[in-house]
Amino acid sequence: MMLTRRTFALTSLGLAAAATLAACSSKSKDEATEEGKMALIVPDAGEAAAEALSKAVEAFTKETKVEVDIKPVSDVSQELARGITAEPSIDVVVLDPAQLSSYAGALHSWDKGAAAVKDAHPALLTSATRQEKIAAAPRDVSTLALYVNTSLWSAAGLSESDYPTTWEQLDQVAAKLTSGGVVGLTLDASYARVGAFLVQGGGGLTSADGTKAIASSEGSVAGLTQVKTLLSSGSAGWGADLPAGSAADAFGQGQAAMVIETEALTKTLADTYSGISYKVVELPAGSGGKGTLQFPTFYGVVEASKHKADAIKLVEYLTAAERQVALAGAAGTVPAGKSAGETWKGKHADQAAFLAGVEYSQPMPSASGTSDVIATFDNELPGLAGGDPASILGSAQVNLQAVLS
Repeated sequence: MMLTRRTFALTSLGLAAAATLAACSSKSKDEATEEGKMALIVPDAGEAAAEALSKAVEAFTKETKVEVDIKPVSDVSQELARGITAEPSIDVVVLDPAQLSSYAGALHSWDKGAAAVKDAHPALLTSATRQEKIAAAPRDVSTLALYVNTSLWSAAGLSESDYPTTWEQLDQVAAKLTSGGVVGLTLDASYARVGAFLVQGGGGLTSADGTKAIASSEGSVAGLTQVKTLLSSGSAGWGADLPAGSAADAFGQGQAAMVIETEALTKTLADTYSGISYKVVELPAGSGGKGTLQFPTFYGVVEASKHKADAIKLVEYLTAAERQVALAGAAGTVPAGKSAGETWKGKHADQAAFLAGVEYSQPMPSASGTSDVIATFDNELPGLAGGDPASILGSAQVNLQAVLS
């Protein structure tokens, strides 16, 4: 099974957070929600996630007598583009960061003490904030962590005490694991993976709130230089350059001993590569400390909704800790709330690294125009081993300043 970069870049698509399906929307714009019902728009996310959401919404209706029409769609942006300001047909919508940036002005703003947001991780509240207002309630999140093939690890004479916690240690173990056609570390050539190193260096493409370009900062250059060092030494390789064609598949097929991925890979390993024994650990810290990327999704309440009060109640209900645990567990993501996260960790101890990363995670840039800058950056990454990190990031800096100004 070939996994594309899109499958795992969930979150610049948010979904991180959720896996996208090729199916069309189960409701067309002509299939209007019945009068008196609220409309909840969600991205298609698979049978398990849909079943868990349906169960939660049914419980909400039983408790409140408020009926909700769940509308799974293949393209949330398309639904939003139909209009959510004048007589909207949407009451609550699940959004990714880019969609939130585009439609924040048409959404209900949350007070920090509101039930739906008061327990959310601070890093996710930052990601939910637009124009100094919390424009949506954090729903769930995916982060990046380091997967280690424990069979290859042991064969190289390494133990659990050798799991890398610094860049220097990552260099050392990657070199030791590179042997006999196996590369020590693989990752896909995209900011959605490489960006973790920039954050670990103390930089990124933009500031955490997405308002300032910092691509050419010292920390960003240090992070991209670290990736270049790994690639040029031969102890790391881009997923597309390995026989499997992607970093996730290369790890699953034993062509790489380590890979940087989200928790979505755990399901693929169970379903497709069940023979692989592995351990998930936090990404090593860099010159600027710990860092990873986050791919969150949010609940947005449409400000002009005829059912706004009930819509707020629905979001508060779905963001209660016990519901977050159930919904995130079904979706293969991490709950957005701190208390929900602790309960989730008790059920998913082998994935605790993803939860740990939320605290020091930063989002992908999501302001209008930044996706084109990221695409240009990504196009330059395949030649990084022989390229100039400062030059690549300098170009990104200029382009980001132009779209953020």
